Amino acid sequence: MTINELDLLLLNLLSLKPQDIESISSSDTDNKQIIVTLSKPNNRICPYCGCLRLQSQGFYRKEVRLSHDAFRGIKVIVRVPRLWCPDCSHTCSDSKHMNPSGYSVSYDIICRVMNLLKNPEMTFKRCADLTGVSETTVVRIFDKHCHISRSVFPEVLCIDEVYTKLTDFKSGGSYSKYSCIFYDFCRHQLVDVLPSRHKSYLHFCFQSVPYNERQGVKYIVIDMYYPYRDIARLYFKRAAICVDSFHVIKHLNDSLSSLRIRLMKQYDTDSQEYYLLKQWNYLLLNRSINLDNKGRYNRKLARVVNYRQILEFLLDVDPLLRRAWNLKELYMNFNESCDFDHAEERLNEIIMEFCKTDIPEYRAFIKTLINWRCEIVNSFIRYNGRRINNGVAESLSSRISVLLFNTRGIRNSERRRKRIMYAINQTGFSLK
Repeated sequence: MTINELDLLLLNLLSLKPQDIESISSSDTDNKQIIVTLSKPNNRICPYCGCLRLQSQGFYRKEVRLSHDAFRGIKVIVRVPRLWCPDCSHTCSDSKHMNPSGYSVSYDIICRVMNLLKNPEMTFKRCADLTGVSETTVVRIFDKHCHISRSVFPEVLCIDEVYTKLTDFKSGGSYSKYSCIFYDFCRHQLVDVLPSRHKSYLHFCFQSVPYNERQGVKYIVIDMYYPYRDIARLYFKRAAICVDSFHVIKHLNDSLSSLRIRLMKQYDTDSQEYYLLKQWNYLLLNRSINLDNKGRYNRKLARVVNYRQILEFLLDVDPLLRRAWNLKELYMNFNESCDFDHAEERLNEIIMEFCKTDIPEYRAFIKTLINWRCEIVNSFIRYNGRRINNGVAESLSSRISVLLFNTRGIRNSERRRKRIMYAINQTGFSLK
């Protein structure tokens, strides 16, 4: 038979060869249909008893769904030869492996579904609309063909968490609101996703990790969450624990903001002091702003000023604010320029400077510096020329948050784990 381009495309989508078919015809009775008749097998051998005298019993019809735009809205019917064995009375057929057993969708749809789900912004519902199948079918395809196991722990392991809106996983008698995420600092990939960050569950998980694998971890990066540190000390005895500098600085900036708000509430809302503390507070925190910009006329201050002058007016509001800002700058300079060899000595000096001022809003931060002194010092270690931090984790966590926000949470914890790892690592798809 003659094969045109459209027929050849159809055969490719069905994973068939020209010699596998007997005919291709179309029907326009009720719905637009394409009917593909498979050729009868040459070697008629019963797969049950080995009989060579199989008899034909006609064809059975099998609907196969395709996602290609050329066949959108067209029903593809495949006529598969049916054979009967007179010895064992079994019937058999050969559908040429057009699609998985028990599915009406083709391998083409399966591949397209799995490719679409690599996008963290793609939802199951949107994927179903694009491929022309139901959302339930998309979920079934994903569950069946996504096979992801935990990766081997790397030398530099980052630990973070992400908020999960919906979950079916209980830990400690309550539903876990946070999933624990493990990242590879060097490869920028996920190692594993756990449905809970509770300490008891982390104990349970790490006990199953081989001892030699845990011994291979040299550095662990965490935020200031005490269970992470306790678990790391217990199961990764050779690893240096590093606290991410971003969380330390955030704590410092939050403390300075609390002081600013307390001072601001002491002034009338129409005063210059209130205006400066309210409208120009970002000058206290943001170090990337060019303070020596071209000045502009400010109505409230009744003069031409640039950012540096405004910052000086802001710091003159209260001597306590200036001391607090100077301490903040002292720590920021330490964080940006110090090295590991001098970090411990310099950090001790900074803690003394903070203690001397005794600013109420800084007391919790001072306690943090003391409690996490060793981990803060370790954060200045460099690995392959890069300072160890949780920047990789924060970047990937933002993509995970986008995925969970778009999907409005995935209640099934195992499906959520596979969806996150598949979308971030872009691996784990198998047709088997």
